[in-house]
Amino acid sequence: MPIYAGIDVGAQSVKASLYNGEQCLGVRKMVTEEEAGRAARRVYEDLLADLDLSAGSVERILVTGGGAEEVSFAHGRSSEQICGARGARFLIPTARMVVDLGAEGCRVMKLDEKGVLSDFSNNSKCASGTGAFIELGAVYLKVSLSDMGRLSLAADGAADLSSTCAVFAESIIISNIHSGESRERIAAGIHKAAATRITELIGRLGLVEDLVLIGGAALNTGLVRMIETINGVPVKIPDNPGTVVALGAAIQASLKKAGRRNRRAASIG
Repeated sequence: MPIYAGIDVGAQSVKASLYNGEQCLGVRKMVTEEEAGRAARRVYEDLLADLDLSAGSVERILVTGGGAEEVSFAHGRSSEQICGARGARFLIPTARMVVDLGAEGCRVMKLDEKGVLSDFSNNSKCASGTGAFIELGAVYLKVSLSDMGRLSLAADGAADLSSTCAVFAESIIISNIHSGESRERIAAGIHKAAATRITELIGRLGLVEDLVLIGGAALNTGLVRMIETINGVPVKIPDNPGTVVALGAAIQASLKKAGRRNRRAASIG
């Protein structure tokens, strides 16, 4: 059975996945500041080693993400929207709307009843709807990023951080700290501001269920709860949400390969 690889080169991390046409064989994620092409090769080769596979066993490699053009050893590229939709639908077959929240970008994909990407919406250059905004809040609150969700859930309300601009919201965070607002309420306000921006993207497309959240921020329970509260629907989260786009790229690689085979057979016939 042929094996296909997908690589997702993000702003802060590189992810790789292997797929055999039926199931995900494995995933690997590496947080790095290394040059994109070098980092992609390293995480890909580490994944092959994890599974005791040789590079020759992989039929096609597809890459996606902001650093995709730097990955010279890949056979092709695909968009993050297509790969995110593919991966999410494979893991959660009822997915109709997928929110991919990365470190420096947020995108929402709407799928039709057959799971085909029908529309998408991306955030503006403003960072207030991204993981980086929550990470910035953690810096000012002097807590670890992993503690932000816990703080948010412990709050008795949310501090007002309603600015749609991350730069202005940053000054509001500092103002709330100086005024003696609790860290819990500020954390809740940060999550509410991020969730509100995400909900605006969802609203552009029209909310449909099931709503699926992917990306590293899907592990932030405070953000997930806030998205659920604002939208009034439950959020579904797949296993290993940070590697879903890479898996989608591997699935897309298998479909592109199959498509070429079918066209070749048709021309021979």
